[in-house]
Amino acid sequence: MTHGATAILTGSAHSLAHVSLWALALGLGLHVLKLGAEARAWHGIVRHAHDLHGIRFRLTLGAFVSAIGASAVLPARVGEALRVGVVRRHVPDSSAVTIAGTIVLETSIEVAFGAAMIASFLIAGRSLGPHGSTPALSELAAHHVLVGVGSCLAIAAVLLGVARREWLRALGARMAKGFSIMRSPRAFAVRVLSWKLVAWSLRLASVYAFLLAFHVPVAPWTALAVVAAQSVAASVPLLPGNAGTQQAAIGVALAGSASAAALLGFGVGMQSATTIADLILGAVALTLVAGREDLRDALGALRIRRATRAR
Repeated sequence: MTHGATAILTGSAHSLAHVSLWALALGLGLHVLKLGAEARAWHGIVRHAHDLHGIRFRLTLGAFVSAIGASAVLPARVGEALRVGVVRRHVPDSSAVTIAGTIVLETSIEVAFGAAMIASFLIAGRSLGPHGSTPALSELAAHHVLVGVGSCLAIAAVLLGVARREWLRALGARMAKGFSIMRSPRAFAVRVLSWKLVAWSLRLASVYAFLLAFHVPVAPWTALAVVAAQSVAASVPLLPGNAGTQQAAIGVALAGSASAAALLGFGVGMQSATTIADLILGAVALTLVAGREDLRDALGALRIRRATRAR
């Protein structure tokens, strides 16, 4: 390990050791409130898609937070399957495809807000690159490997659509039901967009508190830069919680505003704190929505599997 790398690790450890506990607690509290606001937005989508059923917020909140906790340790947003499973189990006559449609809509709104954060950051004169420039789309398209893979996927999609058009039509109808709230602009604005605005405001406030907690110099654009970097890292969710990619993106976005050691300590500390909170909340939420009988059945199945392997 080089002297520079050792100095960065030592500095980041010092940053973690001298964290401001009150600011850390404030950041975590705002993070928890943000999860609640996000769950409320998804609740509005789910209830509208299942008009005939009185779906309680407790169910969708538990399913949402459980999925967040699972995604903290599972790659590629695998935890989202938990959302589908919990709601499907507790809502009579519900369709897994329809529930998946509600998740697609909620995720699409998140992506749109993330893109808005990135655009705001760039328009404000900042850059996600250390030299004030970002790669042009033409440069990305020049990579023949990407073009070849994209072409193959497009051809495969067309062939699949032709061969299974009836099945895809029925699947699309069930999926569209998950988007039904889009046909009611007022309900969409009141039940979904308003809560999303609250959630993103809480997210910016939470990041600001974490910056204070880890003694990173804070300017008006700093929290926006961090959220924009997180949005870039989330576009490729290969690792659990985007570990590593998030810290790298934050380091690039805030380059020059603080030392590399301070930025690494902030990135690791903030993600560690929110991940632990997500895991605890996810475990508690799962017990609330699963019920004692479901948990007993799950533990029983686990014991049977272990006994079978032992033999």
